[in-house]
Amino acid sequence: MTSYAASLSASTPAAAQQGATAILDAGFDGIVLRSPVQHPAWNALREWLPKDSVKAIELFLPSPRSLRPGERAPFSAAAENKTERSENLAQARKTLEAVDQLGIPLVLIPMTSLNITGLGRSYLEPTASPEQEQLSFRAASVELRARMDSLLVLLSFLLEQAERYATTICLTPGNRPGELPMMPETLACLKEFEGAPMGLWMDTRRLPAELLAVPAIGGSATAAGPDLLNRLQGGSLADETTEGKACSPGQGIVPWDQVASSISKLPLLSLEGDLEEGRRFLAALEEEEASPGDLLDA
Repeated sequence: MTSYAASLSASTPAAAQQGATAILDAGFDGIVLRSPVQHPAWNALREWLPKDSVKAIELFLPSPRSLRPGERAPFSAAAENKTERSENLAQARKTLEAVDQLGIPLVLIPMTSLNITGLGRSYLEPTASPEQEQLSFRAASVELRARMDSLLVLLSFLLEQAERYATTICLTPGNRPGELPMMPETLACLKEFEGAPMGLWMDTRRLPAELLAVPAIGGSATAAGPDLLNRLQGGSLADETTEGKACSPGQGIVPWDQVASSISKLPLLSLEGDLEEGRRFLAALEEEEASPGDLLDA
């Protein structure tokens, strides 16, 4: 049975409590904490939220105490150097402490945005199936391999702690050359840590061709399909315009006709965007006889 949550970010205690109240009063099963969650806001949520109401938390939350409102946290899952690696590990410990305090079952590792010469297409230009030349470049790039090594170090640390905190560490694969990991790197991580409490989180704005090919996601079988499906812990119901601006599900360019009939089978779905518009979209999603066209018009 699918649980439904909505994402929450907040800078102040008042905004945190107001946002959390709106989500729970709207009938959602829980909350997914997304950056930024400033430290005062986190303290309010920690004291006020019922245990088990937070279904997932983005890695590196809560934001450091020194971070000013509106300031972007200086963390990246695939760090550029050893100093950043150390800072990432220290902040990751803070996330695990939060997991322990509220019994959060999933930790979501955000994609890393890369700025590496030679990656080819624009960061804002999705690609359904990267050319072999592009994949070869990614495999040969010294800088990208270094960033991948940082991601593996971080994963190793998190997975060593995951069982102790009864949580699953989730990668979100991207579909754009300027993102890490794309699906080839995601599969490499799954192989590297086979048997560890590690899963996948799907962002509907970043659907890799490999996920669209999974039988219960896209419709046609692939050799990796069943394993990928078993790894999926949930997903963000998110959409965007042709200009790349975030919008509510069903209001943008996401190919819901390819995924709508099956995403409802995932254990957890988290709404991104307007709560009321999202509730209408979810109502259509729950209709047993709803067609993809119904969802696109929700």
